[in-house]
Amino acid sequence: MRVIDYLHDRGFSAKVAGNRLSVSPSSRLTQEERRYIKLHRLELMVEIAANDGEARRSHWTVVVTGYCSFTMIGEPMTHTEALVEARTRWPNAKIE
Repeated sequence: MRVIDYLHDRGFSAKVAGNRLSVSPSSRLTQEERRYIKLHRLELMVEIAANDGEARRSHWTVVVTGYCSFTMIGEPMTHTEALVEARTRWPNAKIE
């Protein structure tokens, strides 16, 4: 049984945003369920990320007009997440 099935069987959903794991509805979580989530956090995050159909990479090529292209390195992220991250620093950046 996958780790995420434990939550689904109890009526919870989970998602990953960056390094954060969100389980909802959180108001219904018991202490036992919270302990389970804490013990299996990384496994849950891997299962969720692996099943969302989006590719994640640790490095992205950033293209900014007027500059040489360069590589942005960090936590594994989707293209959309990388674009948001790059544009916080370089507003007109493109990601390849």
